[in-house]
Amino acid sequence: MWLESISASDNYEGKQETIKRIESRLNELDKLLNRDDLHERLMSALNRIAVDMSSWAKELKLEHGEHPYRLDMSKVTVMVDKPDRPIPLRQLGSGANWVGVHLVTYFALHKFFIEAKRPVPNFLFIDQPSQVYFPPEREGHGQDWDMIRKLYRFIFDRVANLNKKLQVIIVDHANIEEEHFTKAVNEDWHNDDDNLIPIDWYSAS
Repeated sequence: MWLESISASDNYEGKQETIKRIESRLNELDKLLNRDDLHERLMSALNRIAVDMSSWAKELKLEHGEHPYRLDMSKVTVMVDKPDRPIPLRQLGSGANWVGVHLVTYFALHKFFIEAKRPVPNFLFIDQPSQVYFPPEREGHGQDWDMIRKLYRFIFDRVANLNKKLQVIIVDHANIEEEHFTKAVNEDWHNDDDNLIPIDWYSAS
């Protein structure tokens, strides 16, 4: 009696279409969440980043620069693969060397993001990269200033190679008398007229 009292209106074909759409979406999500695929893509990205890091470490003559540099995501640090054992960042020498290591890592990451067209802001802010050498340029420190010039040439070259798709903002005490450097200076604290806090705010009248 109950069966005779109801009217069957089962839209079988419509439900089948809905099921197919849901199954298709589930397959897409499975592919996105595939751990093996994600791991392979991560390792591929890290390998590409490591190629640039190693090349630039050699260019800057960083410690153990003749060996491959890489970013270890499990420990979130830079490693150098020597034949006998890997060496972590904390064991890579002086502060000057650490500055170079950080620079090659940051630029390699940004280069990857830009080439892969990832939604990462294309700018890098660097605070006093020359601080590990010495504050002002003065006589008797030619070797240190050579390193600072090399550091800045490296930065300018990376920006140029990326076709100016990366903006680098640097706050530093260094004042290098080279055209490419002076042209890039927007504010110069050495000039009293451009001080952040005007002299007449605190000088006696």
